[in-house]
Amino acid sequence: MMCFSLVPTTIMAETEEMQNNQIEMEQNQISIAVSGTTIRVKNAEGLTIEVYSITGDKVYTQLIEGSSKVFELGKLQRGYYLVRIGKFTRKIYLH
Repeated sequence: MMCFSLVPTTIMAETEEMQNNQIEMEQNQISIAVSGTTIRVKNAEGLTIEVYSITGDKVYTQLIEGSSKVFELGKLQRGYYLVRIGKFTRKIYLH
């Protein structure tokens, strides 16, 4: 007599799928546009923008208030940076 239990596997797969969908929705909603040393962020109200140098040093942090926000990073040197908003991370180039 063989007995199989699919419930734990099914629940685990559904939970992972829900988490992946939530991450994808968050990433699809957040918009980052860079022009020169200006960053425009949309759909990230209530989250925090964190900017890191390529070496991993946090060089800027700010709470995002409003559905569309502009951040001027003219005091930073030209180069590549990582921008993190919630679980969303993007590499940018400031010039």
